[in-house]
Amino acid sequence: MTSLVVTMEGMDKLTPYETAWLVGGADRVALVVFVALATDGRLEVATKRQRVKLARDEAAYPVEAAALALVPESGLAVPEFLRQLAATDEVAAFEAALRSKGQLRILRWFSPTYRDLLEHPGTGLRRVAALGAAGVEDAELRKILEHPLPQMPKIDPMLPVRDNTFDGSIGPSQGTFTAGP
Repeated sequence: MTSLVVTMEGMDKLTPYETAWLVGGADRVALVVFVALATDGRLEVATKRQRVKLARDEAAYPVEAAALALVPESGLAVPEFLRQLAATDEVAAFEAALRSKGQLRILRWFSPTYRDLLEHPGTGLRRVAALGAAGVEDAELRKILEHPLPQMPKIDPMLPVRDNTFDGSIGPSQGTFTAGP
């Protein structure tokens, strides 16, 4: 029982973002930052379009400031936001922070802190850090994270697709004509 108490105290010294890095790496940190910003109201989330817009630019951590700086005025799709945030230097800095605290191991499943986090995920952001999207309490946010919209197809600007037909087909349909020579 004493080893559990010691490791639980060690977990309390970790921020939710460090906990996320320990359990799931950069992608999990991006997820926790997104949930923190969305639940605090710093990001507005359009649930049907799965896009985020900046509501307030207050940040308590450098990773939050980096996340808020990623969002353009027009907004950003949630999967794109998570991908860009996971690639930032601020997210990568958590690896060095965990190494300095002696928490990061080559094989993290040998870490007692890692095992304790999975067994006792806690509540709030620590739960999201430990369990990922399944730990998100808000049903709408969890739905967005578990079921992202498919990416929009990329259209070559040199060969644009034009649909000027009545029935929605790409080629000319009956009742339409094409200008000929």
